[in-house]
Amino acid sequence: MKIFKLTILLLLQFFLTYGQQEKKPNIIFLMIDDCSAVEFSCYATSKHPSGNKTPVIDALAKEGVQFTTCWASPLCMPARAMLMSGKYGSKTGVFGNKLSNHNPNFAKKHKPMSKVLKDEGYETAISGKWHLPGNAGQEEYGFDEYSLLGGYFNPFESKVVWDGLWFSWSKPSETFKDKAIIGSEKGQYPALYWNGCVINNGELQPSNANTFAPDICQKFALDFIKKERDKPFFLYYPMVLPHDPWFETPIGSNTNKRSKPGFSSQIKRLEYYVDELVQTLKDANVYDNTIIFFTADNATLANGKGSCSELGVRVPLIVFGGALKNKGVSDVMVDFTDMYPTVLEVGGIDTSGIKELDGVSFKPVLENKPFKEKPYVFSFLDLERTVRTKNYMMDGHGGIWKCATSGNLLDYIPLEESKKTQQIRIELTQIIESFKLPSIEMFGEERIEKARGNYNWPSFHSATLAAYKNGDNWMFNKRRLRE
Repeated sequence: MKIFKLTILLLLQFFLTYGQQEKKPNIIFLMIDDCSAVEFSCYATSKHPSGNKTPVIDALAKEGVQFTTCWASPLCMPARAMLMSGKYGSKTGVFGNKLSNHNPNFAKKHKPMSKVLKDEGYETAISGKWHLPGNAGQEEYGFDEYSLLGGYFNPFESKVVWDGLWFSWSKPSETFKDKAIIGSEKGQYPALYWNGCVINNGELQPSNANTFAPDICQKFALDFIKKERDKPFFLYYPMVLPHDPWFETPIGSNTNKRSKPGFSSQIKRLEYYVDELVQTLKDANVYDNTIIFFTADNATLANGKGSCSELGVRVPLIVFGGALKNKGVSDVMVDFTDMYPTVLEVGGIDTSGIKELDGVSFKPVLENKPFKEKPYVFSFLDLERTVRTKNYMMDGHGGIWKCATSGNLLDYIPLEESKKTQQIRIELTQIIESFKLPSIEMFGEERIEKARGNYNWPSFHSATLAAYKNGDNWMFNKRRLRE
């Protein structure tokens, strides 16, 4: 009888352990818009303060793994394409906002991480900003549900008529009233913030003067988390904050009480959303089995956005959640192609058989296991390319910089031309020579010429050098105080 009871207990322990091992974690990929790492106080150094006080993000960084160096892209579309495919633009044809093939078959040619996760049993959703080739309704993207801002929406189910506020990127802070089919008026887009346009699963959401559109996307994300389900979920949350225009935001849950306009108000609202999301996970009793990736698609406007160098591509990367097994600051260099294999392997999916990936999984870092990082990180924008090793960075104009352990460009040293500098440039160029540049055959002579910058090679990237010389004064730029 004792042997029988012991056998039952051992079997029960085995099945419980096996069940725990087999349970896949929920995954949230939260990507904010246009926000450098230096905006967050957890990325401040003894020499250089941060742009904002960010207690929510700082606390989560202490709970998880904070990466000193994460490279995205100087602009949003190539960053999102790298994220979803695990490949650089040389393989996807998405080199920048100017030189992108906008191929509607992107997801057919490059199976997105969302589709891989769905095929492996994950329930999937996207909330926020699209800005990818094709549309969220394509089966190849693998999203079960969506909540998308009309300003970046590619209509696919039916024509969507919007009769609220609109704007143009030539003057993004000046909205105007109109009624039109989304996508029918060139250069005209539904408002992103107040009286903003959001489409949830094909349904245009009600909106008026007191509607703050990102609140709708946030509610959708929280409702998705709270759903009763018997399978893990993947939430891709490309939040539009803090992309310009930097309008005032609601304070707390009251849309009638508003902040001042400016960048810092957007950061405070972003922190409010992140705190609310974490609390929702805890209230739903799923935080302990969830891993959250927090990052951004490119640097802050007026402090690096559009610059093909570390200034324009260094973004925050913090991985946290109850299912994480490691804590601390990591100096492992990561770029956006690495997100694809990492997210999939966190979801228990073997990526060794996926062809043509440029990214390398850094899952071992999250598990506090030995890891051999790749020797470089790489990014690009149209015809410019930038690459970095632990010691040196080459910007998009060929300027060579001696790197610092802080990851902050202001601590780097621009190297004067010498035989040593020339040799470093040769070695860095050899690293990236296999990543082909956009060609006339791909985009035509007119588009290539329009994208070509007016600079001498080699020289220092002018905006990057100017920011370096300006030091910490970027925080006092008056542009940050208005829409």
